Amino acid sequence: MTTEAFDRYLTPEEERRLLRAVARVKDLWAERDHAWMRLILNTGIRVGALSRLTVGDAREALADKRLALRAEIQKGKRAHGVFLNRDAEKALRDLLRIRKAMGHHNEALEAPLVMGRKHQGLSPRSYQERLTLWAREAGLPAAVSPHWLRHTVAKRIMATTTHSNPLGVVQKALGHRSISSTGVYTQPDKEAVRQAMEGMR
Repeated sequence: MTTEAFDRYLTPEEERRLLRAVARVKDLWAERDHAWMRLILNTGIRVGALSRLTVGDAREALADKRLALRAEIQKGKRAHGVFLNRDAEKALRDLLRIRKAMGHHNEALEAPLVMGRKHQGLSPRSYQERLTLWAREAGLPAAVSPHWLRHTVAKRIMATTTHSNPLGVVQKALGHRSISSTGVYTQPDKEAVRQAMEGMR
């Protein structure tokens, strides 16, 4: 983790390119992918937890304005809550709407939120495959993974928060157990290094 966050995140322009590439395709599969990408980009949740979210989790989150990540779906088995902004709320509403439009009428609270083509919840591997496809479509590195989106959230918080303890904000937002896991985000980002190198001319 100490080196990967330096390069493995999306710049604001790369993020826009990715979401635009998905939005250009007008079908339910693309709509679904656009929604779950927006959910990660506005909450920073891990793909493992995302793959195990249920209809009940989404409905409860929309009612509480907070996404409760149950211990059993979390890395390290530690429950964590994520505050929802408007974009995250819209992403959850879109995922509920899209699963119904796809013909998944099982509205049981324990039913998977994000569905695949085989009437099962989308697996972490499937999320990776879908993101690889869209990254190529957007002209981004094929190595882009859902975890890059999590890093993107952390870098955005570090760049925009006015709080006196930005690392603490990132730690709480991402649910890191230790602040040492968060320290990597204090490194200069790739744009700053590029600008510094170009300024040497």
